[in-house]
Amino acid sequence: MTSTHLMRYAGPTVTKSFKETVVPLITYLNTGRFQPRLEMAYQIDLAQEKRRVFTRTYLLCSALYLMFGLLDHWALPQAYLQAWAIRVVVIGVSLLPCLLALRRPDAFVRHYTLITCATYIVWGWGIQALILLASPGDIAWSAYYAGMILVSMALYSWTYLLPRHAAIAGCAIVIPYIVLSLTHQGMGEGQQSLLVLLTNCAFLLSANAVGLFSLYTRERFSRHNFLLRKQLRHDLLQEEQAKLHSEHRSEHDCLTGLPNRVRFMRKFGQMLENSHAPASVAVLFLDLDGFKPVNDRFGHAVGDHVLRCVAQRLLGTLRATDRVARLGGDEFVVALALPEPCSQTVARVVEQLQECIGQPIEHQGRVLQVSCSIGSACYPDDGSSAQQLMEAADLSMYEFKRARQPGAAAA
Repeated sequence: MTSTHLMRYAGPTVTKSFKETVVPLITYLNTGRFQPRLEMAYQIDLAQEKRRVFTRTYLLCSALYLMFGLLDHWALPQAYLQAWAIRVVVIGVSLLPCLLALRRPDAFVRHYTLITCATYIVWGWGIQALILLASPGDIAWSAYYAGMILVSMALYSWTYLLPRHAAIAGCAIVIPYIVLSLTHQGMGEGQQSLLVLLTNCAFLLSANAVGLFSLYTRERFSRHNFLLRKQLRHDLLQEEQAKLHSEHRSEHDCLTGLPNRVRFMRKFGQMLENSHAPASVAVLFLDLDGFKPVNDRFGHAVGDHVLRCVAQRLLGTLRATDRVARLGGDEFVVALALPEPCSQTVARVVEQLQECIGQPIEHQGRVLQVSCSIGSACYPDDGSSAQQLMEAADLSMYEFKRARQPGAAAA
């Protein structure tokens, strides 16, 4: 897989995604190594799988150790009981790291390489101990070396060791067997014995070489898979964030950040559905007075600042349970959830909003000022639906505007 292919796979991802996923994959293809932080993330990702595979491997290998013990009666007739003692000791010693994986997973993962290498070496040496018990005429004398081939297969197939660590463990199993064959079994003496030794060693070394190549290939694809899954998670998260952002933009005013009419009407409808006597719901329709002169005289940038300032003052004055939105231009709307009939409460809120909005606004050395006309409508007195209440509040606002002097801008 070339760098061009990887870039084509990445597609229209953002720069951060490219740096965090595609670049590390290209780097790994070129160097064969992860950077330290990425290596740590990879090992953490493997932690649970390491524990699960190790415990399952222990159960399987223990079962095989006991099953092949049935052959000891014929393969080691003179040391049958000693052979079973060795098998029990090997299984018992191997049980300790298995319990560590179950009871203290953090410690097991932290020392995974040492624990796994030591466990497989113990299994290999256990088979060599059985060979030591055998006499020249016993079947185990020449046949039990095959058990080390099974151990080597498990070492390279059922572990997440780095290839170099697995190779060291494999050498720690094969080299003692060669020494054992030369010293204890005397296979270097005589042409036939030497041929048996060379044949056995050829099978053992071949099994380790094939296993090591298999482990290296699996390790490489495992790392590729980790990076691509990381890329996929990032893309899915990015897509979800883009969806949420799109939904937010579709229901919020981009200038002030307040909800727009669509979102407000939905929330307002929910407030009406949840309202039960004697509680009530009120809606306030706000129109800024004096905003157009400010906008015309000082420009849209200043006018936008005024609108944002008004929005923040509304949010700061209202309760968290109230709803506020910008309908467009210089028009805002507020929904109030009230625990009692709304006449007196609405009058108090209207007064507070007029006071906070009427405060001077400082911007780039200028002092600006706007006021607002506010109309109100209460449920169920002025309407039974959100649309009816909005129309009643809008009409009330225009009546309020006609009854008072229009505001002016001050510079």
